Amino acid sequence: AHGQDGDLYFSVSPAEHSVVEGLPVRLRCEAQPSSHVKYSWKIDGQPLAPSPRRHQVEGDLYITRVNRILDSGKFVCVATLEETGYSIESSPAKIDVQSANWPPSACGGVDVNTTEKTLEEAHYVAINAIRSASVRDDKIQKCMQSCRKISSSPYSFRCSRSTAISARLFAAVLGDVDDAPFLQAPSTTDDDVEREEIGSGGCGDRLSRPSLLSFDVTALYSDFLCRSTRRNLVEKRRNVDGKKSRISEAIVQLQQPKLPSTIHVDNEIELRCHVDGSGDMKYEWFKNTVSVAKSDRVEIKKKKLHIHRAIPEDSGMYTCVAKNEAGASPVTDSYPLIVSGNETATIKDVPKNLITKRGEPAILHCVFENADEVQWFFKEIGPLESDEERTIFENGTLLIRAADLRDQGFYSCHGIRDETTVSYTVELQIAYLLNFSVAAFEPKRPTQLAIVGEDQEFQISCLEPLGLPSPKVYWKDPTGHIISDTGPVRVQDNTLIIAKARMGEDDGNYTCVAENMAGETDISVQIVISTPPSIISSPESLSVMEGDPVTLTCSYSGMEPPITHVHWLKDEAQLKESGGPTRYRVTDNHGNVTLHFKSVDLSDKGHYMCQVFTTGFPSLFSKPAILTVEEKLKFSPQPVNKRLELGSTAKVSCKAQGATNPTVKWVKEGEDEEFPKHVQDINGTLHFNGVLEEDKGRYTCIASNAQGSINHTISIDVVIAPKFTVQPQNPTEAIEGYPVMLHCAAEGDPKPTIQWDKDSRMNNLDNPRFEVLSNGSLYIKEVYLSDEGKYGCTAGNSGGLKREEVQLNVKAGDNYRADMDLEASDDGTMMTKTVTITLSAAAGYMVLVVGLMLYCRYRRRRRKQQYLQEQTEEKIENGDVQEEQTELKETGNKVNSTNKKKENRDSHNKSDGADTAHSQSSNQSRKSKSNYDKIAASRSNLKELKPLGRGEFGEIYSTKYQVDGDKESLVMVKSLTNTKDEIALQEFKRHLDLVHKLNHENVVKLIGLCREEEPDYMILEYTDWGDLKQFLIASRKDNNSSPTHETKAPRAPQLSVAQILSLSNQAAKGLKHLADNRLVHKDIAARNCLIASNLTIKISLPCMTKEPYQQEYTKHRNQIIPLRWLPYEAVYEDEYSTKSDVYSFSCLVWEMFHQGELPFNKMNDESVLTQLKAQTLTWKPHKAAPPALQELQTQCWANDPRERPTFDEVVSKIGEIVVDSCL
Repeated sequence: AHGQDGDLYFSVSPAEHSVVEGLPVRLRCEAQPSSHVKYSWKIDGQPLAPSPRRHQVEGDLYITRVNRILDSGKFVCVATLEETGYSIESSPAKIDVQSANWPPSACGGVDVNTTEKTLEEAHYVAINAIRSASVRDDKIQKCMQSCRKISSSPYSFRCSRSTAISARLFAAVLGDVDDAPFLQAPSTTDDDVEREEIGSGGCGDRLSRPSLLSFDVTALYSDFLCRSTRRNLVEKRRNVDGKKSRISEAIVQLQQPKLPSTIHVDNEIELRCHVDGSGDMKYEWFKNTVSVAKSDRVEIKKKKLHIHRAIPEDSGMYTCVAKNEAGASPVTDSYPLIVSGNETATIKDVPKNLITKRGEPAILHCVFENADEVQWFFKEIGPLESDEERTIFENGTLLIRAADLRDQGFYSCHGIRDETTVSYTVELQIAYLLNFSVAAFEPKRPTQLAIVGEDQEFQISCLEPLGLPSPKVYWKDPTGHIISDTGPVRVQDNTLIIAKARMGEDDGNYTCVAENMAGETDISVQIVISTPPSIISSPESLSVMEGDPVTLTCSYSGMEPPITHVHWLKDEAQLKESGGPTRYRVTDNHGNVTLHFKSVDLSDKGHYMCQVFTTGFPSLFSKPAILTVEEKLKFSPQPVNKRLELGSTAKVSCKAQGATNPTVKWVKEGEDEEFPKHVQDINGTLHFNGVLEEDKGRYTCIASNAQGSINHTISIDVVIAPKFTVQPQNPTEAIEGYPVMLHCAAEGDPKPTIQWDKDSRMNNLDNPRFEVLSNGSLYIKEVYLSDEGKYGCTAGNSGGLKREEVQLNVKAGDNYRADMDLEASDDGTMMTKTVTITLSAAAGYMVLVVGLMLYCRYRRRRRKQQYLQEQTEEKIENGDVQEEQTELKETGNKVNSTNKKKENRDSHNKSDGADTAHSQSSNQSRKSKSNYDKIAASRSNLKELKPLGRGEFGEIYSTKYQVDGDKESLVMVKSLTNTKDEIALQEFKRHLDLVHKLNHENVVKLIGLCREEEPDYMILEYTDWGDLKQFLIASRKDNNSSPTHETKAPRAPQLSVAQILSLSNQAAKGLKHLADNRLVHKDIAARNCLIASNLTIKISLPCMTKEPYQQEYTKHRNQIIPLRWLPYEAVYEDEYSTKSDVYSFSCLVWEMFHQGELPFNKMNDESVLTQLKAQTLTWKPHKAAPPALQELQTQCWANDPRERPTFDEVVSKIGEIVVDSCL
């Protein structure tokens, strides 16, 4: 339907539904344009009457329990423009309500997680739930009751295989067997089921093949019946003709003869199963709860049962069940058929089904005429005899003195005369009543507090709890009196109705009570009457200077929270936290709410108003106040001290902004004249065309406009970058045991300092054998084989860093001993004597050792095999434990096996070449260097660079990459411009090694490395949708811009739970690949993941710490860290490992569910650090996450890293969740 000129139309119209009675349904309705539209609903042309079963969310109508009578009609959605009153109506939608045929109390108010029932009671309640579901299979019930309890499991029974299969058949009648929360049926085919069931004589005939049938106390079958069975029946209940398949209770009627008293032996008897229903009906007959089989005397034609030539044994209790696509008919009382005969016992007082209270006496009457003996059987056990619990009187009456749960079940009364036996079966049931919970209220309420506006109508229903017999429900008012069905406060169909809420009269605690012979249970709801609020004063418009404090005040009258609460609106949208440190503070002293900015920003200008909301009444809005922020004159950014290289061309910028464009100029301190010719001041930027020594000094930037004048002074120093005057010879050869000199000298202004490193590590040269001379050369007094490697000479001053590398190759020396004194080497005679004595002692020692070894080997030869076997088993066992205990240490401090082999050649190098966390050995370094040459890329293959952000190394760009006519591919380029920071250089190399060594579909690939000129470029794989953080922000419903980006991102599709699970699974697989390669990421977050349009995710590491994600990083102990994504050991102990990556991975999953929200966005960094140190920082998984995923996230956030799962376990568990979500 469309409005005039298409101004208002339905983008979503309500659709027709076919739903089983008692199930929920949602009718959707949405109009465009969506703003300022009010929705209402009609049924059959009349406004929809208020009901607790129905509630409206925006335009959608939710019905929590469909009623076949009240909800059968044509629903129409009405959309009205609030400004003009113009309205349109949707096409009518009809709800086809199908009969449910289960008791309305099957789900009503039963909180199965809180009912405190014994195992025996749970079993009993489950049996009654089975019965109430209209599935009458006495063999199943009999077998279930005959199962014996397993002592090792308080919640399980051991049953025969046939019993379990019977239970499986029963579950199949109701729905999917796999959904049964208490059933563990054996794996068997349908043929097996049929073969086991047909002709099976009982429950205990196959005890040699036991199976397990479990009843769980906290998952009573009544809840399964409601939540699982109904869902399955919705799909199964379909009528071929499209008509409603209704079915009523089944009642057995006597058709022939007309009167029961005229039934005698040899008569023709006809019983009819009376059912009101439609569709293809199938009938089944039962005698004494056992299915009636056809024979030459017994004939079943549709709904009729014919018994030809009746005999006394045909007497008994008859019932019938009718089934169609809607389900089965409910079971009513049995029909007692009495076939009189002169030579048989005839029943005079027919036994009846009985419900009794636990612990009270139960009497079952059974009086026969002409009977030689009357016997009672219980569950085919008998005949029963009188004992301390039961008494059988002479007239056949059975008395159970104190009925208990073990006594409930089917009792058969047998009248015996001569060779004939007539039996009648009845059922004894123990009354029960389950407790109420908050779920008993409709509409659903999170708490037992209800707020209703003064003079408004209020309705709340109390759903009947599960009980036997069906409980009676009534309401009590705050004074304790039962509420009648008339008056301003009344009860209709268990619904409490307050027609016109009166302050001081109708408020208070109302109690819903349910009772039957088992007792009573109640639950209360507190009703509070609210009064309308009012605005006393509105905020006033202000004009302030940028950076000044601002306070806006709004006064109102209203009730105490949570009934009345206030929000501030900016430009008609609720004021929200922007992430990071809070820039404003809201204070609500009841009746007076203030909005305070400590330092107002240009982005804070706009229209502000307060919204006062009281439950039960529409919101009130104050008059808008206009906040005008005048931009102050300021430098943007403030100029900083500079070091310019002698002879270079350089620029020194000074930019300023204000309410009007300022004029910017430079002056040099101590000089009134103009700048020399090689220095130009162009619009605030100093251009040095060839820096001279005399250019050093203090320079002042002056900015001025109508607001005034500001200035800032900086120092410019002229330096000479380091330049090598002597470079080390590459490669350099050395002989083990001899000294070697690695030459390196440099010049510059100021004079550069020279540092040496080995294999890119600074702490490898602490041994006294190494000495750095005053001219910068490295002197090694005595060379070991372990000294071989790559040595770097770095010369640095304030003008920059220069570096040269040299490969030192060490050759083994003949007859070399590392403990020889260099100064004593000239004394040849002394050395010869020392060597002779030492070799003689060593030879004697070796002879002694060999002799002892031979002797010991002879002694142990007979026991060697047993000893080796025991030792092997012990090592395997201890090895497993040790591996588990040292998992974290191996991840962060793994020593290269090649290094270990080389170090074992000498006993002197225990401190030399020691590895540190996340470092590689010298062999790895050489291999890495050679591999880098293989991935060299040319800058000419890169297209136009588009800035993405800025990190610790330099700028990050996106662009396209193409080689020799190949297809263009999206890439990310990380530039290395910060070459002066040694830590940044090492981290850049770590990133390079990380992506270079990996090859996985969920980890970005290294495309190439540009080193032909500065700055170096690292080229990485990129995706069409970019980083995951921006995608999540763009997918928000309100499409709020990122706290780190000013402009709105294009609208992106919102992720479903299944899609988030898929992305989480992919990310976990990528991180598992990192862990398998002994690598640690250290910065796992949505900003460092890439997402593609085919919803694949890749682990990346752009690490844009300075822009645009500077708010997501924190400087802690002189390091930039992603604080909110790291565990305690990483922040306070600098201990990064695979387990810290697991912690961060769980934070990544949290981000995906919260659409890129900053973790702990209401806390500043100091608060996060404090709580993290005290280990009180608490993560909470999103409520929409599956329970299994929530549990996994909680494990990943464990304070003790040993308690966190490995990525192998994470991938396995998420994989299972993903599979479950697809079923």
